[in-house]
Amino acid sequence: MKNLTFISFIILSLLLSSCEIVQETKFETDGSGVYSIGFDLSEMMKIGPKSQSGKDNVQLDTTIVFSEFIKNKKDSISKLSKEKQNKIKQLENYSLYINTDSVAKKFEMKVSYNFKDVAELKLFGEKLKGQNIKELSLLSNKTKSISKKDGDENGEKEVIPDFNKSYNTTFSRDKFSVKINELGLKEAEKNKDTTLTKDNPMVDLIRFKSKYIFPYRIKKLDNENAKVLSNFKGIEISGNAYEMTNNPKFFDVNVEFDKE
Repeated sequence: MKNLTFISFIILSLLLSSCEIVQETKFETDGSGVYSIGFDLSEMMKIGPKSQSGKDNVQLDTTIVFSEFIKNKKDSISKLSKEKQNKIKQLENYSLYINTDSVAKKFEMKVSYNFKDVAELKLFGEKLKGQNIKELSLLSNKTKSISKKDGDENGEKEVIPDFNKSYNTTFSRDKFSVKINELGLKEAEKNKDTTLTKDNPMVDLIRFKSKYIFPYRIKKLDNENAKVLSNFKGIEISGNAYEMTNNPKFFDVNVEFDKE
């Protein structure tokens, strides 16, 4: 199944529960940085089926730094085929935090990814596809009911929605921009809910927040939905289902930096 855009993910999630999805991108002066996306699906779990006692219960609170994992498991990994070794090596720039308790109906997760430039940022979701990581599959299990189908033509299931594929991002010493691309616009049009109104109480059940942190002070920007952070080195844009489905360019922004 191809990667879900944020719009389709949010609209379908509305049918289930309240949830906040937070993505953060922090840039360094050389264009590298850290991207993360976090979910709190606890409310979703509370309205799901009751957990049965026994082996189906899951309790986990851990942080996995995959570069350390690969180093510690290098002997075992070296016995795998070259194809599988290369696949696992793609995880070395990721870390994963997960706190889940199926009895207490709790599920929090955050995936972080170190990128060297915006081109590599685009590969965030691609590198996760097909990874046989049980902790990542927990998220897939929690969100599979909001997917349109169980898998793509190869039987591969969605692990984490890839928001980066729906946007084109640029960053330099002078400016930053993020704009929805043709793929994102097509998905937005396809998934638009024309019955959703601004005063519908459902629109705030799912919110998506996008945060960008820069090494330079902001001089000006062109999105009235953006909130400038107190140190003038970052912005936040937060929207609900109605705002985003009725304005696919809700998160589009151009930022100009001070010339210090």
